[in-house]
Amino acid sequence: MNHLQTVAFVMAGLGLLLAQDQNPVEAGDQRKAPNATTAAPQNEEDANAWMLAKLSGSQNILAHLTRGDIDAVATDARRMQVMTYLEQWLTASEIEETSEYRGQLNAFEFSTKELIRHAEDDDVNGALDAYVDMTRTCVKCHQLIRDAPGANE
Repeated sequence: MNHLQTVAFVMAGLGLLLAQDQNPVEAGDQRKAPNATTAAPQNEEDANAWMLAKLSGSQNILAHLTRGDIDAVATDARRMQVMTYLEQWLTASEIEETSEYRGQLNAFEFSTKELIRHAEDDDVNGALDAYVDMTRTCVKCHQLIRDAPGANE
């Protein structure tokens, strides 16, 4: 990808994130999520901000699924996809070099694409299955990160 394409991709992603409803789901957590003015996560607090933003996005998708708002499911799934791409692009860690972590990223990406596909096809049951798969990859990835050597130091 050349420099112009990269800049366009980042700007499009930031535009999607900024266009997102601020709090369509009450999460009860007032910590700040990343936005266009947030620097790349370099410490645990910043990494937690990314996780909170992704958790909020996941909760929004569940809320839309329960209401049957399949168009909003597709929109928030796309936002989740862009947010994940941006996070990967802006951050780096040793765990990202492991094949297990890469496998979880690939599974998350696939399930997010499936969620978008089913939502675009107006298939609520397929979207629900893809959502469950997506959240399963989140849990497995966090287990991997927690269990990594040196994770609790």
